Amino acid sequence: MKERRGAPLKHNVIRSKMKKGYPLMTDPILSSHFPDTDWFQESSLRKMLRNHTAVYIKPDVGRKGNGVIRLKRLNRYEHEISHGETTIICPSKKLYSELTKMLNPKKNYLVQQGIDLATYRKRPFDVRVVLQKPLNTWRATLMSAKIAPNESSVVTNVAKGAKDLNVYKAINGIDQSVNRPEVLRDLLDVSHQIAQKLDSVFPLRILGLDMGIDKKGKVWFIEANTKPDNVGLENIDRKLYRKYRAAKKWMRKG
Repeated sequence: MKERRGAPLKHNVIRSKMKKGYPLMTDPILSSHFPDTDWFQESSLRKMLRNHTAVYIKPDVGRKGNGVIRLKRLNRYEHEISHGETTIICPSKKLYSELTKMLNPKKNYLVQQGIDLATYRKRPFDVRVVLQKPLNTWRATLMSAKIAPNESSVVTNVAKGAKDLNVYKAINGIDQSVNRPEVLRDLLDVSHQIAQKLDSVFPLRILGLDMGIDKKGKVWFIEANTKPDNVGLENIDRKLYRKYRAAKKWMRKG
């Protein structure tokens, strides 16, 4: 059914990370950019730790990096648990019971492959890509790099002390040897593919994507926000911000 002229186009706000992630992890192309992910339980945790040296435990519904736990396999017998500002060493046989003490029993959690993020001045970062659909075409209208406050930060959320930086400056300043033009091209290409895929499942008009770049230059999906908070980005790239405001104006007109 066609939208009536002047009527606002539909936009769904999806809060579940798994609900947003499932169409991507099952897509034959986009799945290669999606980190290994499962519901958190003892069997999935053990399997994930056999396959990856670092994993994250995340609430299925959550914001601003709250409740995220990072695990690192130190050896066969010990794991490092980092939660907020606290890091402890835990015997492997007690790992699951120790983790469940930290989790909210009223929430569902995911266990996800950790990405060895590229660094800028030795600090890991990811990239926020905001896409809008003002005239039935997805456009990347805002981008910024989120630089973690220190080398060992668990998350790169601005709410946890990360700093926004111009994305071109961050990519050009990556500490690792990567093909920078190719990284930027892949970042935009994969972001557009993700927007189109999610829009085919949930009618959407705006998306905030958290995208990772690993130390080899590969682009990874981290998270999609269907109600992105773009406060403070107007000073990061004024040209892009004007593009974002113009698209927002068109969307208000329906």
